Amino acid sequence: MAVKVNEHLIPDWAIERQAQSLFDQVAKSMPTKPKEVIQLAALDLARDRMIDQSLMGQESQKRAYEIDPDEVNLGMKKWISQNGGKKAFSKGKHPVIKTQEDLKKEIISQFQFNRLLEEETTCEPVSEEEAKKYYDARPDLFESEVMLTASHILKMAKSDEEFVEAEKKVIALRKQILEGQDFVKIVKEESDDSQNDGHLGTFGKGRMVAPFEKVAFTLNPGELSEPVKTQFGWHIIKLLERKDSEVTPFKDVKEKIIEYLGERRKDKIFDQFLDQLKKKAEIVDVAGF
Repeated sequence: MAVKVNEHLIPDWAIERQAQSLFDQVAKSMPTKPKEVIQLAALDLARDRMIDQSLMGQESQKRAYEIDPDEVNLGMKKWISQNGGKKAFSKGKHPVIKTQEDLKKEIISQFQFNRLLEEETTCEPVSEEEAKKYYDARPDLFESEVMLTASHILKMAKSDEEFVEAEKKVIALRKQILEGQDFVKIVKEESDDSQNDGHLGTFGKGRMVAPFEKVAFTLNPGELSEPVKTQFGWHIIKLLERKDSEVTPFKDVKEKIIEYLGERRKDKIFDQFLDQLKKKAEIVDVAGF
């Protein structure tokens, strides 16, 4: 259904085009939902965004911003370059922008929106004290993850019989290491993953398959694991180093916090501005367009 925002009509086909361009974004936020639900959510989001854009466009036109034609031409060239080049643009496959005139309007609108955004988000800068308060309240955001450096021995297996044999072999190899055999020597001679002497590099949580990770994070440096079964076969893990999590000093993240809080403050102010535009506007659904 089309939407009329004051005197500006947003046709249903335009909302549908916008929804098509938003479908993948919405799908990522709703991975377990059926396609029909995602399509409806994309339509709702497209409708809301186009209402906001219409209100912002109307307001920016009232303010009669002067836009440099050279900047518009440069913006058009940049947009075409970022969206597949001239050949791709000439095919008119973009869900909303089909012609040079469409693109010109879009670029001018972007410049107008940016000017409006700049005017309506003027606010007090975030102080260092505010940034420190946020830092102290959310130490979890500035904590580095625990990192492990490890090596392993792997006996690969696919069938049930191979898993049984691989487990027996890994148990025997582990015993040899505990009795004094060199770990790297056994990796070279016996492991099915002997590249880099079985060295896996440094990794955090979520990098390894779950059974392997679960055991690796219980080990102390220099410790040898019990045999570990994964979908690849049976492993012996040797932890080489463990770097515990650390909180990044405030001085190292201060500027990023100030920037983040400043953007959040601007977003809040602009949302309030948009809400005021919506309250003053006449927004109605219109059938047949």
